[in-house]
Amino acid sequence: SGAGPPPHAPAMEPPPEAADVDFSEVFAGDKIAFNNSKLNYCRVFVAILSGCVAGVLGLTGLSGFVAFFATALLLSAGLYVKVGCQPKPFFKTPSDIWFDGVMQAMLSYILFWTLFYDIVHIY
Repeated sequence: SGAGPPPHAPAMEPPPEAADVDFSEVFAGDKIAFNNSKLNYCRVFVAILSGCVAGVLGLTGLSGFVAFFATALLLSAGLYVKVGCQPKPFFKTPSDIWFDGVMQAMLSYILFWTLFYDIVHIY
């Protein structure tokens, strides 16, 4: 009658210490989704404001698109500084703070840019 474990049973490993666990890739999906939602809201809001300004100023063609990308870059740079130049804990990838939602914001920008250009310079 064997009192010990069978010879083929693996030995149990002790649980890892807190220092051994790497939490750098642990994400809270709901918090990241909330951050992305707020980033898109800010990006569209700034695009609407800058579209209105571009339309009132009478920007046309390439200069209007340069204005959009300049304001989008300023917003992203401001948010990048706001998160302490470490967007990884707040977003899934660091590039999200620079590129996420830019096309959606561009559509809003074009809508308000052309609307305000028409109101001020055509009618």
